[in-house]
Amino acid sequence: MSLYQANRRIKRDSVVFVMIAIIALLVLARAFYVQILQAEFLQSEGDKRQIRTLEIPAARGTIFDRQGSVLALSTPMASVWCDPKVLAPYLDIQAHLSKGDLSVLVEHNEKEISRLKKQLANYQQVMSWLGLSANMVSQKVAGQPDRRFLYLKRSIQPTLAQKIDDLNIPGIYVENEYKRYYPGGETTAHLVGFTDIDGKGLSGVESTYHDWLTGQSGKKQVIKDRAGHVIDFVQDITEDKPGKDLVLSIDKDVQFFLERALKRAMIEHQAKAATAVVLDAKTGEILSMASLPAFNPNDRSQLTGEGIRNRVITDVVEPGSTVKPIVIAKALDLGLVSLDEEINTSPGSITIQGQRVTDPKDKGRLTPEQIIEKSSNVGMVKVAMRMKPEQLWQLYQDVGFAQDLGIFLPGESLGFMKRYSEWQKIEHASAAYGYGFNINLLQLAKAYTIFANDGQLVPLSILKKTQGNENALETRIQVVSPESAHEVLEMMEKVVGSHGTAPQAHIAGYRVAGKTGTAHKTKRGGYEENQYFAYFAGLVPVSDPRFIMVVAVNEPSRGIYYGGSVAAPIFKEVMTEVLRLYNVPTDIVKEVMNAPSL
Repeated sequence: MSLYQANRRIKRDSVVFVMIAIIALLVLARAFYVQILQAEFLQSEGDKRQIRTLEIPAARGTIFDRQGSVLALSTPMASVWCDPKVLAPYLDIQAHLSKGDLSVLVEHNEKEISRLKKQLANYQQVMSWLGLSANMVSQKVAGQPDRRFLYLKRSIQPTLAQKIDDLNIPGIYVENEYKRYYPGGETTAHLVGFTDIDGKGLSGVESTYHDWLTGQSGKKQVIKDRAGHVIDFVQDITEDKPGKDLVLSIDKDVQFFLERALKRAMIEHQAKAATAVVLDAKTGEILSMASLPAFNPNDRSQLTGEGIRNRVITDVVEPGSTVKPIVIAKALDLGLVSLDEEINTSPGSITIQGQRVTDPKDKGRLTPEQIIEKSSNVGMVKVAMRMKPEQLWQLYQDVGFAQDLGIFLPGESLGFMKRYSEWQKIEHASAAYGYGFNINLLQLAKAYTIFANDGQLVPLSILKKTQGNENALETRIQVVSPESAHEVLEMMEKVVGSHGTAPQAHIAGYRVAGKTGTAHKTKRGGYEENQYFAYFAGLVPVSDPRFIMVVAVNEPSRGIYYGGSVAAPIFKEVMTEVLRLYNVPTDIVKEVMNAPSL
């Protein structure tokens, strides 16, 4: 080898060495850059592709009745969803395989084909478990391949969800959630209400106290594989906090007896609807509130239409003769009538502004007690016309007619009453026997609290009040004097007597006070000829009223429509059970109290 050749070789080797050295230095520099300078960034980017933050749903608060029975609770469930962008390519390949198209073998080896066939079988099995058509779901996914989220099924059993998750199908995932369940079904449906599928309160107490009942979701970090399935737990970020519980004033046993009685009455009288409410007469707590037709909140197909209306508060009616005791009490209070005064109601009618107000027959001269006992419209008009319009109007304001009840249930209709300055003389007269204005049934029940509380109006509550502190911070309005309230309460006892309009409300062993009402249904421009509301409002026991119940039956249609015949028996049936449930001792009969000692 010549010197020239040797030099060329040395130069070539030097160049190769330098190039190798440069490459090595570049590799070392890149390694330093990646492993040292960019380590934190790359670790973060890697975590983004593996570590995920999952939201942990929180249970909604439980709703209890006053005795501690569960009215609404959240049960652990799960949902199944898919990522069409991940699932669509797999379904496309599987579609070729299911048709025997072996062209996919060009891109996939036999082992991969076997795995894909197994996933296809798993996919079809999942669709079968969920009760879905695999073909329809495939078409839906294929039609929106860029979408990243699509529910397949909500509210499935956690055990089934786990079976689906274990199959590890790419693009199909499960997540935990809660489903609201109502043990009482339709019995407490209108009052408790219901939520949507995502747990948002839509009606009843569920809506009113949604924020109180709603929990705070938690968060945790997990590691997912390439298919998006959780393979490991990293850490809790925040714990989920369940919603706060709620204790209602409702007694589910009273609610059961009330709904049962209303159902019987609706069938017997072929009525369009029936509603009722039961109050604790002393505290104003709502023990029961029922409205028929009803619905089952556990069946989502029933959560629309007329059945979901809580007619106790949504429907407004003219209360008819049930207001007469309230007016008489105020007239006594104002000294406009005396207990023993006889008012001439002959000839059974009176004409005001060209309109006749009538009684079913001429009842002659009647005391205030007899006006209530016989339910004389003529007698009431003559008493009420002694009052100034503003006095009668203010009375109805004081008892809460056409005003907010303060319980904040959704759908509440306040009703309507003209100001006294707009009244015609006939409107002044008709207001005395419950016509010319409208209210809801719960407002009427609230008004009757004056007869159980020395003339004071008691605020209502849908929540259970703390024992021993039931009346704290309450504002009670003194509507009439204690004397007038007691006197009229005893007058109403005559209504349930043998000569009154509601002997069918009598309960053996107890003194019952009440008032019937029968009102024509209104229509545009007047009243329906043969359509009625039948009412009964009562208190028991008279010696120390514990309970108030108001009943309304809408359009009884078998020829019987008076409140004493249609609504009063419902009062008797329900109150008999309530008095037994609460172990209320029987009244001492008045005649026995006044009998001479032997």
